[in-house]
Amino acid sequence: MRFYLLVTLAFAAVSRASSFDELLDRSFRAAERQAAFLASVACTETVVEMKLDPKNRSESKSSRQFDYFALIDTASGDLSVNESRIEKGSKASKANKQLLQSTGFALLSLLFHPFFEQSFVLTDGGSETADGRDWNKILFQYRPGKRSPTLMRTGAREYPISWAGEAWVQERTGRIGHIHAKVAAQLDEIGIQSMETDVRYGPVEKFGEPAEWVPLEAIVDMRTLHQHWRNTHTFSQFRKFEVTTAERKPSVTK
Repeated sequence: MRFYLLVTLAFAAVSRASSFDELLDRSFRAAERQAAFLASVACTETVVEMKLDPKNRSESKSSRQFDYFALIDTASGDLSVNESRIEKGSKASKANKQLLQSTGFALLSLLFHPFFEQSFVLTDGGSETADGRDWNKILFQYRPGKRSPTLMRTGAREYPISWAGEAWVQERTGRIGHIHAKVAAQLDEIGIQSMETDVRYGPVEKFGEPAEWVPLEAIVDMRTLHQHWRNTHTFSQFRKFEVTTAERKPSVTK
């Protein structure tokens, strides 16, 4: 009887490992599909920047809107990402002093892109039920020395961000619904004590079935020794991004 119990437990452990590997594979493929889709759409991004006092009350606040789209290129065998943000009503917003620039967080799901497969240690975080959906949690930890999907730029220097956190993933599709991440290594060299982010993703039904998932909200919280900022990015009004070109033939004079 004892021998039978040990065999059963061993089989269950192997089954869980196999199931988690399959979940990772689905999440990699979902991240790849999402990257391709996001490269074909544009949206409106609203950014609310806040500087907080020691009691987490708003000390100053700024709000902006942008036409946003992401240029994602994998044609060269590399993964190249550039965000385009064109401010709306820039004349009216000149009175709003920019507090903290934070970009790139909407695309944090790219840490599950196959290009970054070796950049993170991924482990099973169990399951959770929220908002009427069942989620599987994947814990991630950046491997030092590997390429990070996000960089922090200060002056002429760039620092790879060593994220650690958890992603909530749909078991059936591998789609990521929520990412919570913190910087795993301190950035004392540039005066940052802590930085964390929460990013939510969800479906956009207007582009057909199955509905594609896009970033809906990204909250970025950063602290230095004397200052505390919180930026909230919301994304709406998704639309197909199209590039039109016009060919002009040179005139010929006789």
